[in-house]
Order: sequence, then C-alpha cells, then structure tokens
Amino acid sequence: MRSELRILVVDDDELVRSLTVRVLERAGYSVVSAPSAAHVLELVGLDSIDLVVSDVVMPGLTGVELLTELRSRKPDLPVLLMTGGSPEPERTAKALELGASAIVSKPYTHAEPRRRRDRARLDG
Repeated sequence: MRSELRILVVDDDELVRSLTVRVLERAGYSVVSAPSAAHVLELVGLDSIDLVVSDVVMPGLTGVELLTELRSRKPDLPVLLMTGGSPEPERTAKALELGASAIVSKPYTHAEPRRRRDRARLDG
C-alpha cells in the first residue's frame, strides 16, 4: 500500500541520498530527491511535498539555511534535519528555534519520517 506522504530527500552524498530514497520507497513513501539545497529552491513542485528530510552539512547552502528559506516559502512544511554524527547542541537549538521538526542522526528508521510528520501536525 502506498502512503500519501510525499518526501523530499536532500543530501549531497549520492550514496546516502540513494540509500535513504530506497529505504523510504520500500516503506511505501513517495520520494523525490535533490543533491543540494540550491536544487530544492529551484523546484517548481515544492507545494506537493509533505516532508523534507535534509542533511545538515552540505556545500553551498546548509540544511539550516535551507530550513530558513523553506520557512519563508511554506511555513507549515515539516523539515527533518539529519546529521552524520551526534547533533551539536548549539546547532540543534538553532535549528529547532528556526522551526525544524527534529534533528536525527543517520541512519534513522523508515518509520521516523511519518512519526515526525504526525507529531508536527499535532503540535501545529
């Protein structure tokens, strides 16, 4: 059964991005991906996205900078930031203050996006 949830995965690491997409698709999500925050900002179909899962550390615009821009374009869009290491307390606090749904360490489970999206709906 396919989920109605459409997820945008943003990661500059092609291997991580493709593995994340594959895991989410196998879990039944509709997934699109982008290699950078700049690519996301060029997307025409951003309105059809229900959740953004973005790496924090990327060349060019970071995940936190992407979050800031997404907040101005689509304020209610849940954004889950992921990091390869332990989230730094300062970065976590800033991202949450800017409206991130959560910061999770890679790898995360396939249930994480739905749980975070549902939580964002309840909180919002």
